[in-house]
Amino acid sequence: MKSSFVLVIFLFFSLITSAQTACMPEAKHFVAGEKLTYTVSYNWGIIWINAGEVSFDASLTNFNADTAFHFFSTGHSYRRWDWLFKVRDTFEAYSQYKNLQPLYSRRHTLEGGFRINNQYHFHPDEQSVFAELEETRKPYNTREISLPQCTYDVLTATYVARSLPFSNYSQGDTIRLSLLLDGKTFELPIVIKGEERIKNRDGKKWDCILFSAVLDRGSMFRAGEELLVWVSKDETRLPIMMEAKITVGSIKIYLSEAEIYKTNR
Repeated sequence: MKSSFVLVIFLFFSLITSAQTACMPEAKHFVAGEKLTYTVSYNWGIIWINAGEVSFDASLTNFNADTAFHFFSTGHSYRRWDWLFKVRDTFEAYSQYKNLQPLYSRRHTLEGGFRINNQYHFHPDEQSVFAELEETRKPYNTREISLPQCTYDVLTATYVARSLPFSNYSQGDTIRLSLLLDGKTFELPIVIKGEERIKNRDGKKWDCILFSAVLDRGSMFRAGEELLVWVSKDETRLPIMMEAKITVGSIKIYLSEAEIYKTNR
């Protein structure tokens, strides 16, 4: 799995799952019109630098004549730091309004010189997906993939995860979410660490639930590194902060802006 800092935030969002495969509950803890922005900071030696930015937008649209959510995310390293690790990422997904069943998703990314261009056409009634896959070192190819129940693309999964019930989990629980990424399905195991009050970089204090996940090896990460995540306990279920070790130091991601305009139908 090739891991950019955009994917790290997707995992960051996706840490609220059930002991078995998690499915979208009836109640949603996000709204159409929501826009979230994050600042990505790298620690290089003794210096912390703001090196990039990631944004997430959720809106309503029509897909095949039905109401659907449109999720859109971009991430980029700041140009002055491209020499360290250049990132230009775009993720997009369309999902059914009621249960967030994925309908279509795409990933177009440049991560440190490595390019990925993938598209997924989901067939919900057949529990399968038609994948178009292309990477820097692999030619364009297609395949039909069978999906376990309640499997989501990584972008849709971020919104599914935020809507799952926190009160069902206890410290030490290991929980899972079924994801589709780069033509493969996998389960992400997460451990709940407990609760903690933190101060974000803007000085605002948040009551959060703390989680950890063990990262697979990717373009930025060493296999076995632990990802720590703080998610707000309020009804918005906002991911507030994340930190992890990377191949060139360590990384922290901070919520820098949240705009919420409720436009649900």
